[in-house]
Amino acid sequence: MPYIIDGNNLIGSSPDISLEDANSRTEIIAIVKKFQKKKKNKIIIVFDGEPTTFSPEENPNEKIIVKYPPIGDSADDEIKRILEGYTHFKDVILITSDRELKDVAKKKGAKVINSIEFYYELKRVYRATGRIEMKQKRIDTELSEGEVDQWMKIFDK
Repeated sequence: MPYIIDGNNLIGSSPDISLEDANSRTEIIAIVKKFQKKKKNKIIIVFDGEPTTFSPEENPNEKIIVKYPPIGDSADDEIKRILEGYTHFKDVILITSDRELKDVAKKKGAKVINSIEFYYELKRVYRATGRIEMKQKRIDTELSEGEVDQWMKIFDK
């Protein structure tokens, strides 16, 4: 089930990421990466305008694709083209708050999630994944010989 995300719309809907911030795209991609890692779905993020700089984080794997519309087109135009490429719309989830895009997707039978609702789901998964990663780091931590000696002395071994 692929997710198609209206990137600038998602950033604009988030209370803690600003479209004015030069790193906003990188931030949202990082959050989406953790979501994708947990959900395993293909995700296409479409941003308006041109890429500011290309970085490997923008297309971190084959399951997350970051796209920009051709010059003169909007992200909405690109999203409509992407939607046209699907035949089984019940398997497609569009993330946007744009009324026109919602209508187009719903008429085709795709599921639509409002950007702000999806943002809070992303953050929930991001926090949960972060806690799991931190716990795993603590589990995987190795003690030095000095630390082992100290613990052995504490427990009289």
